[in-house]
Amino acid sequence: MKRRYIIITNILIVGLILFIIVKYANDRALESNRALVASFEKMTITTEQIIDNYLEDEQHLCDIWSNYINSLADAGNPMTIEEAVSYIRKVKISSEISGHLIYIDDGSLLGISTSPSTTNSNNYQVDYSHISIFDNFDIKNLDGKVNLTRAYTNPLNGVQSIAFLNNVKILDEEKGVIRDGLIIRVVPVSRLEQKLVFLKGEYEKVEISIIDWDGNYMIHGKSLKNSNFYEYFKSYNPMSNKEFNKVVESIHTDIASMHIRNSKSEDCVIAYTPLTSLDSWYLIAYIPAKELTDNRSVDWLLLGMTSVGLMILLHFNLLVLRAFNRKLEVAAIAANQANEAKSQFLSTMSHDIRTPMNAIIGMNEMILRNSHDEEILTYANNIKMAGTTLLAIIKDILDFSKIEAGKMELVLESYNFVSLLNDLVNMVTCKAEEKGLFFELNVDRNIPKVLIGDEIRIKQIITNILSNAVKYTKEGGITFTITSTKSDKRQDEVSLHVEIKDTGVGIKKEDLDKLFIAFERIEEKKNRDVEGTGLGMAIAQSFLNMMGSKIYVESEYGVGSVFSFELRQKVVDWEAIGDYDEAFKQFRSEQKAYKAKFEAPKAKILIVDDTEINLKVLISLLRETKIQIDTADGGDACISKFKTKHYDIIFLDHMMPGKDGIETIKEMRTLKDTANENTPVICLTANAISGMREKYIEAGFDDYLTKPIDTVKLENMILNYLSTDLVVLNNEDKRTESFTAPQNILVINKDLGVLRKIKEWLEDTGNIVLVKSEEQAIKYLENHEVSLILVDKEMRLEESFDDVKLLSRDFKEMDKDELIDLIKEFL
Repeated sequence: MKRRYIIITNILIVGLILFIIVKYANDRALESNRALVASFEKMTITTEQIIDNYLEDEQHLCDIWSNYINSLADAGNPMTIEEAVSYIRKVKISSEISGHLIYIDDGSLLGISTSPSTTNSNNYQVDYSHISIFDNFDIKNLDGKVNLTRAYTNPLNGVQSIAFLNNVKILDEEKGVIRDGLIIRVVPVSRLEQKLVFLKGEYEKVEISIIDWDGNYMIHGKSLKNSNFYEYFKSYNPMSNKEFNKVVESIHTDIASMHIRNSKSEDCVIAYTPLTSLDSWYLIAYIPAKELTDNRSVDWLLLGMTSVGLMILLHFNLLVLRAFNRKLEVAAIAANQANEAKSQFLSTMSHDIRTPMNAIIGMNEMILRNSHDEEILTYANNIKMAGTTLLAIIKDILDFSKIEAGKMELVLESYNFVSLLNDLVNMVTCKAEEKGLFFELNVDRNIPKVLIGDEIRIKQIITNILSNAVKYTKEGGITFTITSTKSDKRQDEVSLHVEIKDTGVGIKKEDLDKLFIAFERIEEKKNRDVEGTGLGMAIAQSFLNMMGSKIYVESEYGVGSVFSFELRQKVVDWEAIGDYDEAFKQFRSEQKAYKAKFEAPKAKILIVDDTEINLKVLISLLRETKIQIDTADGGDACISKFKTKHYDIIFLDHMMPGKDGIETIKEMRTLKDTANENTPVICLTANAISGMREKYIEAGFDDYLTKPIDTVKLENMILNYLSTDLVVLNNEDKRTESFTAPQNILVINKDLGVLRKIKEWLEDTGNIVLVKSEEQAIKYLENHEVSLILVDKEMRLEESFDDVKLLSRDFKEMDKDELIDLIKEFL
């Protein structure tokens, strides 16, 4: 009887274990599958951001063409259609991309291409009259962020393409009149598909489609049959009209996913999201459901062995443990492979984006240095700000990857607190002025001058919060307050209290928890026009956690928000910073146009890069230093010059075809009896992910410099490695005349260009406050006093300004001397 009971008990125990394990495995599989689908949704959002960035970049290039052509027309020197096409042919970089220019005022849609027909190399004529891709556009009045056609067949080469559009004014030589034209930047669809290569690493069978409001395909995934996505959906997924309309409404309004049946009756998943840069266009990511299914199954052999083991006093425990160890080993290998794939992607992304950014920012820097045309300088400053924003986004993504991998470390060094504040205030002041916001700074004059901490990370934390405050504030402004108190516990420390208050959109209480979640953007639909990745606050919180602090948020929806945190810092110099407002005004007044820090006409350097534009950028950036520069376009050419000529410094690019930078320097280090045995070799790289510095130093480089190249870092790097007897430092001190003006001046003008101009002319004379409307001016005057108000003569002001001196003129056509003379005469 006892034996029977033991057997029955063991069988029941084994049965219970089997039941628990089967249920657990199934539950885990369901949970895992849900997580995989959620991850697929996030991938779709990331893909949408990548496509948006790409479409905006391509439209921007098309806009550059049209702006140049139209600027000549506006200046009274219009281009003919042949001249315009010749210009486009010169400035376009890729041979895959062509430009078409057609007339639209007579409805003929005939014109010329930058590339000939593949069937007749002498034929450059192009005809769009039979191509119905302009149905969704008023092509005589294109006014939008991105004007993009659906995919169509390029009439000259038969390649599936998409087109970016803009209006131009063209001279018709035969008729002697200015005609309306349409400039078309024709890009192969394959170029867009190349941007999505990274998806293949994680989702082998994913297909990306883009549809319009009615479901027509702009870009068509090959597995989605029919010419209309909604027709395809309804054909293979029978449902009532009410259910179908609900699906269509969800695609139009939501960012989500759903299961559908394809033409083979297979279960598939689609994730969908609106395209930010295009009105009523939607991205559809399609993948078979089995590709998102975690193949978790019950190991019946393992369960049988477990049952037998339990019945014979678990003699097979070791065998079971060994089986589990094998599974853990496989999982560990898979996890390592996933991390390697992620690192490879981040490395590729960093290189592929930073390399062209080096050319853009570098050449733009030369425009800022050399141009004296106010309009060109405005364009160049806009390019600089956009490039800085893009680099900040890239930096956020790379920093987040380091934090996730546990490789982010703080670098504690002494830093000047005034210098840190200068950088922050400079950044936020420009951004606030662009939006017509006030920026109020309250700095404790007793803060010590020199502290110890990670200056770069502290600056990044505050910058992320300040940037958000400006981005999400439409009226009013931002108040930035920093105070300090001596630490009670440690005599060599102070506690900095940072508070940033804005009058922006505010945050709902239920959304506060989302604020620090990576890639999570609050009220995505409402704030879709606000740039960003959703990483800034998550990174700021992570950095503060590493520093033993955290961000506190108080917010009232529709009224504004207050962000604050405490930070302990060691003190190097207890001397107080004093009156920072005066120090900052002096700092702004002493800012000068670019001038090289040094000259070194006898110094010789070698720059090695396979990209010609990168060589031009470096040569241009170093022109004023008068350094003698040699160039080489590859590893073999570098080694040849390395053997025969002495250089004081060698800059060697990492990623080059054929023999890359690491292979080149290893060969160079093996060469003996050359004139460059002790020459420092600095790596030029667009790869800024974690661990690269160690990799380059181990390979034999003396240092490295990341792209895009920063002029200050480049010059400092050269000064660090160049012999002092070759260097002559520039210490010229230029002084400019000024005049005595009222201490506080309020400027009211709807034209942002006029506001910037007056700010630049008068910023050395006192505190200049810029606003764009009467309401903003009244709000500012509630808490501040001013000595003079400059107002555009077309604006009619209420009685609120009767107590203040008010100077009303048309400032748009006025120059600096006229304005100063007018203020002197008025006072």
